[in-house]
Amino acid sequence: MSSSSVAGRAEVLDLAPNDVVASTATETGVDLLSYEGSMICVLDAEAGGSGITYAVKLQDSDDDSTYGDLSGAAFTTTTANTALVEKLVVDIDNCKRYVRAVITVAGGSGAGAVSVKALAFPKYG
Repeated sequence: MSSSSVAGRAEVLDLAPNDVVASTATETGVDLLSYEGSMICVLDAEAGGSGITYAVKLQDSDDDSTYGDLSGAAFTTTTANTALVEKLVVDIDNCKRYVRAVITVAGGSGAGAVSVKALAFPKYG
């Protein structure tokens, strides 16, 4: 299989829609049942203002109700008033059925746009 056909199979999942975040946000769960293999997650956070930091992590759940932190799936906490773009690779086969992003805002006052997108590959079949 050529690399272009593999890339063409990828679907974009919106784990945290682009939004201005001024306080802690827990996003809606995304169902991973139809996906397999590695999922590439990308955090895009703009500078949030004087003293503002963002700590972004992923959580997973069997039932889209009770969530726990997904091991190894936390982005680097942003430095105050500094933008950050970072990727994480998550093995879907080691996740529970649902995954969501949790954005914790700390320090100072202000807000900035934050998003988390993922590229995931549908199961063959």
